Amino acid sequence: MKTTIILLILLLVIGYILAALYLYINQRSMIYFPHKGPSDSHDSTFEIESDGHTLKGWVVNPGRRKTIIYFGGNSERIEGNIDAFQTVFPHYTLHLLNYRGFGESDGKPTEAGLYQDALAIYDQLKAEHAHISVIGRSLGSGVASWLAASRKVEKLILITPFDSAKEVAQKAYPYFPMSLLLKDKHDSWSRAKQIDSRILMIIASDDAIISREHSDRLAEQFNPEQIEVVVIDDATHNTISTHPEFFDAMQAFMQ
Repeated sequence: MKTTIILLILLLVIGYILAALYLYINQRSMIYFPHKGPSDSHDSTFEIESDGHTLKGWVVNPGRRKTIIYFGGNSERIEGNIDAFQTVFPHYTLHLLNYRGFGESDGKPTEAGLYQDALAIYDQLKAEHAHISVIGRSLGSGVASWLAASRKVEKLILITPFDSAKEVAQKAYPYFPMSLLLKDKHDSWSRAKQIDSRILMIIASDDAIISREHSDRLAEQFNPEQIEVVVIDDATHNTISTHPEFFDAMQAFMQ
């Protein structure tokens, strides 16, 4: 009987270690869901070089004095925003960037790589535009927050944002030490105090992917006079942009 119990415990320990090892080895395929291939939805495209990689994206309303950089969500076809952005932000040139490994951008996504790409596009646009604002959705909120903490950003919009990938992963896998296992932590919470931009945070009331507590925890890190929080009722993580209040809030904030 004692031998059976010891064997059972040993099997459980081995199973736990193997599961933790699986999470560690495969974590980036569980964090990043890049869509691949070209899109013919818009003719105005641009390319930048970042750390030896060629990144491709779209330009909306070219020739304006001010610009907005858009960092999209996981598996989001960012070019799907083009028509709406043309209407909502007529006085801004917008640059929608496919992360490395997404769309026709080469390379593989990592936290450090995405941050390097954000710097590359910002530094290139700085020579062309007097004011740069940033929008980040879901995964892109982590990239946008990092950029706003590293460079001067006029206005920052965070859509369905999270405090850190570590906190989100820990809730999803409560029995594993995600602070030790996770390579890409996207810790916007710890960078919040370094951001001096005006901020609009848009939250989906029924978000099952980024639960409300993660967005609220991030919002609490900012100066109350610095941030405006808008909650879209009856919206989910993926449907938030289908609600009229979504674009109304961004348009009012950017005017």
